Amino acid sequence: MPAIKPSCVRDLKLRVNLADVVSRVVTLKKAGGSRLKGLCPFHNEKTPSFNVDPEKGFYKCFGCGKAGDAITFVRETEQLSFTEAVEALGQRHGIAIEYEEGSGPSREERSLRQELFDIHERAAAHFHEAFRAPGAAGDFMRAYWTGERRFEPALADEFRIGAAAPDGGGLGAAIQRMRYSEEALRRCGLFFIRDDAMITVGALRPRFRGRLMIPIRDHQGRVVAFTARQTALTPEDDPARDAKYVNSPETPIFTKGHLLFNLDRARSAVGEGRPFVMVEGQLDALRCWSVGLKTAVAPQGTSITEGELALLRRYHPEVECFFDSDDAGQKAALRMLPMALKAGVEVRFLTLAGDAKVDPDLLFLEHGIKAYDEVRRGALSAIAFAC
Repeated sequence: MPAIKPSCVRDLKLRVNLADVVSRVVTLKKAGGSRLKGLCPFHNEKTPSFNVDPEKGFYKCFGCGKAGDAITFVRETEQLSFTEAVEALGQRHGIAIEYEEGSGPSREERSLRQELFDIHERAAAHFHEAFRAPGAAGDFMRAYWTGERRFEPALADEFRIGAAAPDGGGLGAAIQRMRYSEEALRRCGLFFIRDDAMITVGALRPRFRGRLMIPIRDHQGRVVAFTARQTALTPEDDPARDAKYVNSPETPIFTKGHLLFNLDRARSAVGEGRPFVMVEGQLDALRCWSVGLKTAVAPQGTSITEGELALLRRYHPEVECFFDSDDAGQKAALRMLPMALKAGVEVRFLTLAGDAKVDPDLLFLEHGIKAYDEVRRGALSAIAFAC
């Protein structure tokens, strides 16, 4: 890895506000003087013991003992090397990173993780441009979004909803022009590439074709994966043609059991009387957002995991579970219960009266935000729901 000048590291620590760095992960509140306090991101706790002193540029948890500066925090929470953490902070805060003479990073030396983040951002832009562009694929997907799914066009722009054309839409050529490393192209999950194939445009067979593309962001707002919804444009030779939803495979920047859809936005909306609302799918969460319920999140997979609940616990200890009212949804809610107790999350369950088999997407579409207040009145505690 390239060596960063010590003077650059010192300058970065002085210029970067530690509170801004930590607040991407931890909800901080004033704790007297210049100090701030929040729930520790490194262990489960109910009473905040994680202290941040922006003036000194230092944090310490009096529960588990973890301590350090902005660079240490990024290293620990994002599993980065020292150089990668400094580069990440420099990029986010507009600070140029200076390297020892002859030690600057070449294209080959760029962090694989950073390349993968960059590839996914460019792919998200490519898919969204295709969604908005005139032509068969864009026209179809916009009609599908506003007609069949009944979402507003503005929501597609806000969440950068995309379109993958039936032939791949030239994504491979667009990505290859940026001259990423071969390892990044093979491991990004956007293409099918034979192990023995040379990396050419023809070798980059797109994984997603003829599908509505939903970018998946991590809790810091970086695009790390996609969920692709089957449509009438999905070609017959698609390896997953019969799958309604196809997700990106796991990569060095994406582990589905450690990520929740919309957490990057929802974590800023939770607070006293505003718990997280856990729904089953991304479109459910988007529907919640569209009617004004800004705390909705969804697991990136078929069921919630302990890691996802621990991630929620960093920001707020209360979650309302609002899964579909069919048998599968209720079984998923029951599986969540013991994991929530283990993670220290207080969970309540939102249910619909009677035997109506209605999902949150349809409920909020038909009744708006007032439906949330109605189902909250009948919320069940963990014990009541289990019984």
